[in-house]
Amino acid sequence: MCARWCRLRTDKALIFDFNGTLFWDSEYHRQAWNNVSMLYRKKPLSLGESHHLNGRTNAETITYLLGYLPDPAELERLSEEKELLYQQICMDNQPLQLAPGFLDLASRAKELAVPMAIATSAGRSNIERYKRWFDLCALIDESLIIYDNKVRKGKPEPDIYLDACRALGIEPALCTVFEDTKAGILSARRAGIGSIWAVASPGSDRETIQAMEGVHGLLEDFSCYPLQ
Repeated sequence: MCARWCRLRTDKALIFDFNGTLFWDSEYHRQAWNNVSMLYRKKPLSLGESHHLNGRTNAETITYLLGYLPDPAELERLSEEKELLYQQICMDNQPLQLAPGFLDLASRAKELAVPMAIATSAGRSNIERYKRWFDLCALIDESLIIYDNKVRKGKPEPDIYLDACRALGIEPALCTVFEDTKAGILSARRAGIGSIWAVASPGSDRETIQAMEGVHGLLEDFSCYPLQ
């Protein structure tokens, strides 16, 4: 089913969140974080908490679950523990595929010479997995895959989208962003992105993200996006 369009515009560049946007894995992350929550908080992760934490970095999520910011060694250990859980869940759900219609959109973008970038809260280890699983660098230039470098502020701060625009060499107002989380949409809006599309992937808080200020439409299949 295709989205309902609010307006058309000329796209100078497309920037995609990854988890829950290009890879519909929100439920896999929720399961992994729920395991961490049960182990360290002795209670499950609620749906509201899951929606609140979607799009945030591992450090932010771990801090939320523990109630404090752990030292770097503990943070790294807990992050790796969660990612190993997540990786196993992914392996148990093969074949893994990119979001519906994305390959079609990527092909059309290439024909029209519209550059694409990724701006994701995922860390480097997961990005390396995604490169292997999806042959990601054949679709998007490696220099335009912007991930959590553990230095910049995470979403909903604008830093990652500003960095993505700088990597593209294109002003934020001329870029289009695709996001599935409240934090991600806030990040794009604060960066001055010209057009923001909510992605209705499984596990997204569809009603909330669709109604957010600055969102121009809801997308359920990337092949329906009217690239101009």
